[in-house]
Amino acid sequence: MTKMFTYQGKTMTTWNAFTGCRFDCTYCWAKGLATNRLKTTYPNGFVPEFHPDRLKKRFKPDEFVLVSSMGDISFSQREDRTKIFEVVEAHPQTKFLFCTKNPGIYHKYPEMDNVYYGATIETNRTITKQFSKAPEPLLRYGNMASLEGVKKFLSIEPVMDFDLLEFSTWIYEIAPRIIEIGADNYSHGLPEPSGEKVKKLIEVLTLHGVTVIQKRGLERLLK
Repeated sequence: MTKMFTYQGKTMTTWNAFTGCRFDCTYCWAKGLATNRLKTTYPNGFVPEFHPDRLKKRFKPDEFVLVSSMGDISFSQREDRTKIFEVVEAHPQTKFLFCTKNPGIYHKYPEMDNVYYGATIETNRTITKQFSKAPEPLLRYGNMASLEGVKKFLSIEPVMDFDLLEFSTWIYEIAPRIIEIGADNYSHGLPEPSGEKVKKLIEVLTLHGVTVIQKRGLERLLK
């Protein structure tokens, strides 16, 4: 995901107790930051890394916190995730969002009232393998749809061309509480859908009562 979105009038904050990823997505803004402008902050680049010193952070009751915006937590060790969840459990009035391209790991996670379990699924098509080593969208969809008893989140960013009927069916079966849709804001040459198709997807999802957040930059497609 790129710039954090606003939900219920508040901009999400981030907490990077774990950073880094090995999916090598060609459009990854976080990897670009870690290996260029923020090289002094991330001397190991985008190599997966746990930061135990950041477990000391404390959160306000009304915050909505994105965990590991600068990486994919699926590359973390089980014991490190346990420590992260201990912090989450210590802040029951704070909302925490996890988002990964390998949601199969969520079946090992605890069910917690203040946690949203999220996944990035840019399309229903197999075209993502041209740009990423992440699991195929079909696998991500299956893992998310099979999760029960938890709050779910879906990131469709950067949105790639999709088949409206199949993709919307996937989303209904995943049943996310919140969806955010964003465009390729950094000109990576991704296969994008038409503005009309994106509008139709938003319309269909909204009619079914889903909270759809349009990320800044999506207006380029919608025009």
